[in-house]
Amino acid sequence: MPFGLMNAPATFQCLMNEVFQDMLRKSVFFFYDISVYSPTWSSHLQHLEAVLQLLKKHKLFAKLSKCSFGLTQVKYLGHTVSGQGVAVDASKVQAVLT
Repeated sequence: MPFGLMNAPATFQCLMNEVFQDMLRKSVFFFYDISVYSPTWSSHLQHLEAVLQLLKKHKLFAKLSKCSFGLTQVKYLGHTVSGQGVAVDASKVQAVLT
């Protein structure tokens, strides 16, 4: 579905909720991006494989050039998400202070 159409974001959100319903808030969250998180590396590989299999099953595709794998922290919507929890992105704080 081409983005820019009025109902595209809602349709995408509904589809992702359906596709990942068993994994949401257990090992997957998404809001524009699909993020896979796990407590251990071995469980992460299992979760990642499950996500990729679900995408394949539903004939959905991930563009490899937009994917990142095996990260220990990510910047997401103005926050830094890591194994230690969620923190405000330090670069965003600096922009407000100056």
